[in-house]
Amino acid sequence: MKCIVSGSTGLVGKSLINILSKNNEVIALTRREYKFPENVKQLLVDYDNEFIIPKADHLFICLGYPLKLLELIKMNASVKQDFYKVDFELVCKIAKKAKKIGIENLSVVSAVGANQQSTNYYLKIKGEMENNLINLDFKNLNIYQPSHLLGKREKPIDLSVKIFEGITKITGNFLFGPLAKFKNVEVDDIANLMAKNSERLLKGINYFSRRDI
Repeated sequence: MKCIVSGSTGLVGKSLINILSKNNEVIALTRREYKFPENVKQLLVDYDNEFIIPKADHLFICLGYPLKLLELIKMNASVKQDFYKVDFELVCKIAKKAKKIGIENLSVVSAVGANQQSTNYYLKIKGEMENNLINLDFKNLNIYQPSHLLGKREKPIDLSVKIFEGITKITGNFLFGPLAKFKNVEVDDIANLMAKNSERLLKGINYFSRRDI
């Protein structure tokens, strides 16, 4: 299978590429040179200008603007603008280009609680992004809605995130049933689920959360 990964140097993208590249042809869309596995092809793109996506069997969009913990609750105007540009405009732009050249299988990373009717800006934009992709009518659209992701990041996490992860690690033990989707999730687990589902030839719109791991 020929796969394209956008957001390839992010937390989910890096993990996904390491998994996919073991048995698939992988093209990493990236703004900068990065040390991927040797068999991964890098395609440098300037997302602020026109760019071309090659034909592939499956496109994975793992893009996300880096936010601080408190910005998930409340963003100032400048952060809102940058977040919207990446998590809505760029995601939708890449998906439209893919659809135009005939790619029919798309997996995208969203967020638990995404809803275009939400009063929370982060969740609202994630919900609007999901609906936009749904309207593009892919043969297979897999939408992943993880909670807080655990994994090794390029930049060290700050104290507030460490405290948050410590607290939620404990409280997560009390989340059962429908609430289990809010538990923290290891990034490798989400990436493995994405890779596995891409091989299942699913059809239609499919949602996945922490509960599916």
